[in-house]
Amino acid sequence: MTELVVESIAPERVEVGDGISIPTAWDVIVTGEPGVPGAIRLHGEYDDALRRAVAATVRVDRVGEGDEVTAQVLREARVQWLVAASAFRIVTVAREGGEFQPLSSYLADVRAHSDRTPTEARDQAIVLYRIASTINLAPLKFVSDYLNVSVSTATRMMARARQQGLAADLITRETYNRMQQDEQRRMTGPHRVPGSSPSRSSGPSMGM
Repeated sequence: MTELVVESIAPERVEVGDGISIPTAWDVIVTGEPGVPGAIRLHGEYDDALRRAVAATVRVDRVGEGDEVTAQVLREARVQWLVAASAFRIVTVAREGGEFQPLSSYLADVRAHSDRTPTEARDQAIVLYRIASTINLAPLKFVSDYLNVSVSTATRMMARARQQGLAADLITRETYNRMQQDEQRRMTGPHRVPGSSPSRSSGPSMGM
């Protein structure tokens, strides 16, 4: 069974926006990874240029005699997962009143609150999108999962937020491409006369 332990966290933190804070650096050790007979050690950092968590160094230490670190073992190390999983443990989010809350606790509250106005849902989507971008997860899927909406709905939320000038720094190529694809499907899909039903027969009706 995989076990991830955060060994150290730098005291300096970066405020990335929307009340989200992440340490500048941290160290983790992971054991029990399938296919890795040893301990994976990762030094993570927040990269200001990329504006997200990254792996600065990764190494694999063998457990003891009878094991060895090979190229195959190194390929088994899930570096991106390690970055996201470790960053998830150390990110905090400020709530009303300025109190910082661990990310896991914050997300539990997000899932528990389902009655949102469209404006509240949009604002929450922006925060979730920024969290996912910061810890190196797919942001639209993250918004979709925690707001319990489809990915296409999450895309429309973020598109509206960007149009309103609220998320101009967050929209990535992923969002842009999805918006294009959705628009293309809408434009090339079948068109029906208003008031018609797709299940209604197109043949002549029988008069009485």
